[in-house]
Amino acid sequence: MKIKAMLAVVVTLSGSAWAAQSYDSYDEFYSAQPGAVFGDPITQDVDSIEQNAGVIYSHPGKPGIFTKLQARLERKTLNIELWGNRVVVNGKIYRFARAITFPGEHVSDIFPQSTKVFVAPRTETHPPLLCIEGHGSGSGEAASRYQQISLLVDPLARKPTFLHLPSLLSTCRGIVSTKDGKLAFPKNRYIFDDAQESRVGLSMSYYTFENRRFVPALNNIRLRFMQPEIPFQFSVQEEGTADRMAH
Repeated sequence: MKIKAMLAVVVTLSGSAWAAQSYDSYDEFYSAQPGAVFGDPITQDVDSIEQNAGVIYSHPGKPGIFTKLQARLERKTLNIELWGNRVVVNGKIYRFARAITFPGEHVSDIFPQSTKVFVAPRTETHPPLLCIEGHGSGSGEAASRYQQISLLVDPLARKPTFLHLPSLLSTCRGIVSTKDGKLAFPKNRYIFDDAQESRVGLSMSYYTFENRRFVPALNNIRLRFMQPEIPFQFSVQEEGTADRMAH
């Protein structure tokens, strides 16, 4: 009986500690999730001769500006150009508007100078990956809570899969690799109070892309904001099953 009582206390305390864990950064929260795919973004291109880190480029007589990045993947160099409406990888153009877009999401141009790019090498559970995140032309709440997220699956393949992922309070760091070899990402929705007047939390429903469509995956997570309407400080409230939460 004493052993059972001690176990009950341990379980209760560990559960309470987990539920009380709080965050003031979604990057911090997503990076702590099991199976997180991406670490830090690659840095601005630093040319060994020109040292052009952070330089904005343009082509004479052509509209638009872009930045340059460089990364190593699969023992190959990736030369990346980030434009407002596209990314160019080793000369191959991927237009954001032509990506397979998650239902209900809207693709818009991004600011090249504020865009982040992440790469992840091949593992036993996923192919090489390249992810782009950046803010569009929105202002106020739209600018701080939404960002364009595009995922290029196997960028060195002849025909990579190019996806446009959900944007609300998300990031490339939110993409995880599941135990069964799937890539999952969050689709976030606000949770309102009983009067349906104030946003008090976030419901995170994870999805994957398979057989040319987006389908639910993994358990869902509920976050509780420390203060209503302010989503940037929060705690993990509970997890639910995908069948119960996804809709």
